[in-house]
Amino acid sequence: MRRLIVCGAALLVLVGAAAAQPRVSYPDIIERPAGPANGPGLGATVLRVEACEPGQPLPPCAPGTEWKLETRYRMENRTMFRNVERTVVREVPVTLTKEVCETVMVPCFREVQKTRTVLVPITRLETRQRTCLKTELVEEVQKRVVRIPETKLVEQKVTIKVPSVRYEAVKRTVLVPELRTEVRQRTYNVLRHVPEVITTKVVTPVPVTVTYCDPCRGLVASCGTVCAVRDVATTVFRPVCQPVVQNYTVTVQACRPKEETVTVAIPTVIEKTVVEKVPVTTYKEVVEAVKVCVPVQREVVELVTVPVTELCARLETYCERVPDCRPEVRKRLVQYQSCRQVPEVVVERVPYTVSVRVPYTVRVLVRCPVRQAAYQPGRNAPPMGPAYR
Repeated sequence: MRRLIVCGAALLVLVGAAAAQPRVSYPDIIERPAGPANGPGLGATVLRVEACEPGQPLPPCAPGTEWKLETRYRMENRTMFRNVERTVVREVPVTLTKEVCETVMVPCFREVQKTRTVLVPITRLETRQRTCLKTELVEEVQKRVVRIPETKLVEQKVTIKVPSVRYEAVKRTVLVPELRTEVRQRTYNVLRHVPEVITTKVVTPVPVTVTYCDPCRGLVASCGTVCAVRDVATTVFRPVCQPVVQNYTVTVQACRPKEETVTVAIPTVIEKTVVEKVPVTTYKEVVEAVKVCVPVQREVVELVTVPVTELCARLETYCERVPDCRPEVRKRLVQYQSCRQVPEVVVERVPYTVSVRVPYTVRVLVRCPVRQAAYQPGRNAPPMGPAYR
């Protein structure tokens, strides 16, 4: 794409340079002998050389002369482009990995021998005397009072409650359903057609008089038809919705309050006194003799073997782990950024100048060789205007 843009820009520059180049005017060459290097031969003498464009008509010439078209060449320098390969060294970032040795302090423990004095418990058996209370059970005869229950039937007056029902007249208000008529309104839409006048454009033929020129009869008028657009009023019925209010009667169910007397049965209780035989329990106290075991305590001296613990001092050696740090060499991989040079072949467009032969056409005014012998200067000389100079 870049190459196409560069080529297009170069072509535009060349076209602009060719258009801006002024037209070349060649000086007149009078009495130039004709030859293979100087244009038309046959002994013709070139009187005037003018630049012309292709297709342009030749101007009139004097008697004894004639115009001839001659193709000549001129050298022009043109700029061309050619592709040149060039090696460019570019730096490309690269991630490299290398091994790094480092010394780190590693925590560790070392064992240290130490001596300490400890108290060692030693247990031995020892016989001792102690006085303790010993409990013994002794039988004794004791008297106690015992309550013996006795049950007797005794007549008593008891008040009981007998359930009964009494009737009362109660007034209450009830809702009696009834039907009544009610007038209501409702709105509905009625579709009506309303006349409306609409103007419509209609194309109709219109007779006109057309005048034309006849080469035989002259100006002739005839009848023709032309399409004309005119406005026509048309009546159209358009539907329109119109709201209408209507009254209608509906039957509504309602409730009317009404008082009525109702006999209600009310439960009640009647108290009544009745003579009944009720069991009555009484207690009679009786004294009786009972053998019981009575605990009696007495002091007794006894021998007891008890363990006695004593602490004895003793030296002991122990190992203690002391925290410490030791150096350690470790290896680890480290990544770092670097650049390496990479050769790259780049194609560039290099301008250069080329000499090109460009053809152009000129008109040459030459003297005819046949007419030169009969021609005498000063006699019958044709008038030389600006075109023949």
